[in-house]
Order: sequence, then C-alpha cells, then structure tokens
Amino acid sequence: MFDSRAADLLSKGYYKERLEPDECKYLLTFRDRSPEAAMAVSLADRLTRSECKSTGLLVAEIPVSTGPCPVGCRFCKWAESTTDSLFWDIDGDDLARRCRELGAFSDVRRIRLSTIGDADIGRLAELAGIAADSAPKGTEIYVDTRDLDASEAGTLKDAGVTGAYHSVRLGEGTETGVSAEKRLDTIRTLISAGLRTVAGTGPIGPEHTPKEIVDLFYATDGMGCDGMQVYPREPAEGAPLCGNGKILPARMSQIRAVLTLAMSRYDFPAFEPTAARSSRAETWRTSSTARTEKKSSGRPAGSCSMPATTESPGLTASVPTSPWHT
Repeated sequence: MFDSRAADLLSKGYYKERLEPDECKYLLTFRDRSPEAAMAVSLADRLTRSECKSTGLLVAEIPVSTGPCPVGCRFCKWAESTTDSLFWDIDGDDLARRCRELGAFSDVRRIRLSTIGDADIGRLAELAGIAADSAPKGTEIYVDTRDLDASEAGTLKDAGVTGAYHSVRLGEGTETGVSAEKRLDTIRTLISAGLRTVAGTGPIGPEHTPKEIVDLFYATDGMGCDGMQVYPREPAEGAPLCGNGKILPARMSQIRAVLTLAMSRYDFPAFEPTAARSSRAETWRTSSTARTEKKSSGRPAGSCSMPATTESPGLTASVPTSPWHT
C-alpha cells in the first residue's frame, strides 16, 4: 500500500509548494526500489521535462590545472596523500584549440574550466578570456575552482566569466581541509560579484544519511544561487574513502528526484533560441542573476493525491561534475 504521507508530500512538490527539510528526509527513508521512490523519480522527471520543454544543457568541462592538491580531501584522487601525479597546467593555445573544436561539431553551450585547490586566479582569469574568445559567440564560461575572496571573484567576472560551480562537501572540515562556513562564504562572494552560481551537494556515498544530505542541500537554499545540484562520490583508488564504495544508481536517482521536487517552487532554467545569436546559441528564460521563486498555482481543490502519470521512472538530469569537486 502506498504511504499516504508520501503521496501528499510528492503532490506538494509537483505542484510547486514548498517542501520542508524534514519532509524531504521522510521521503528519503523509503527504499530506492519502493513504489514511493519510483513515483518520486517519475514525477521529478515529468516536471523537469515539462518546465524545461524537454531541452537540456550541454556542458563541456576542460581541466586547466591538475596535480597534487593541498586541500587533502579524503575522497579525491588529486589529494597530495593519494596521487603520484605531477603538476600540469594547460597551455593557452591548447585551450583555444579545444574550445574551437567544441564549437565546430557540437551544441555545447557552456564550458567549465576546472582546477585543483591551489589555483592561480589571475592565470585562471586569463584562460577564461582565451576560452571566451575562442568558443562560439554566446558560449557561457564557468569556473570550478578553489575558495576565493571578493577581489578574486571580481577578477574572474571582469575576464568574462559567466558563472561558477562551488560545492559544500559532505564531511567538510573532517573529510576535507576546509570548513563548511568557508565554502558557504565563497558561494556568497561569487553571487555578490554577479557570477551565476551553481551550488553543489556531495559527493554522496552509501554511508550518508538523509539528514546529512538534506541539511547540507538546504544550507544554500535562499542564497540566490542560479542552480543547485547533487552528485555521487566516485571511488578513487588509494583514497581513504574508497573502501566505502559507491552509492547505488537507483538511490542516487531517488535523492535527485526528491530534491528536484523540493526546489520546484523556483523557476526552472530553460534555453530558447534568440535571433541575435547563432542557431545553436540560447539564452536563459529565467533571471540572469538568480532563480526566482514561483507562487504555486496550487493542487486541485480538495486533492491530497499525486497527479496521474504513465511515464516510467527515469533519471533526473544533472550537470556533469568534475572528479575533484573544488
């Protein structure tokens, strides 16, 4: 028998009513193969396809600096205690070539430049400028880099960077070398600098509880982020947390679905062609600085049941994430 409270909560999320953290935690107490989990995935998939007009965003990630990272995250393959790799920085000509190649054969609309945790922000700004000049007109340039201050965020903005990804990791301060508050401060700094900011929650492993995941996810709610994402942990050979294994795909789909429904009250990003740019180029339908919260149209009067759907449960979309999640 389908849980009646879960039915009501899933209906709330689908009809863009606010889901509280405790309600999300409740939805994540069900097994990943349960009817409640399957319905969460199905409704999130249906809602996302409807709101985004079945159109996704193609993102290309280009690592621009790698090597032993001093932050020392216990899940990361680039941690100084884990890797035996050498330092490497991309050459400007190589980056320009890669950006031109991406524009020549694909519909990539965003290029993300990723670094390890001791990046030279001045150099990253230079590379962002090269990427912006080399990619097709209208391509967004994002960065995924270390914690930074207001001056550094301004440098990236002035260089033509559109936005940034920044994660608050599970186990921040114990499994990583930085505090959760520092990560949150950087997100605020990025937003204040006018950079569209996507806040990440992860990397999620099989040992993490609904409380840990949901509390961290909601820590960035209301900050003015342009988007929020959750992502699984990829076991890195030699890393201390590698032995904990990887979360099952079905469980990860359930988590993504519940948190998608939790954020349904915000405008969903959608890309629509504009005459001023090439046929591949698109533009945000929503605010250019932050997602806006919608007023719910409400569920049908007297209804506490879920909307009918015949769609099969599927994965909700997620922007690709880097292997080190700086």
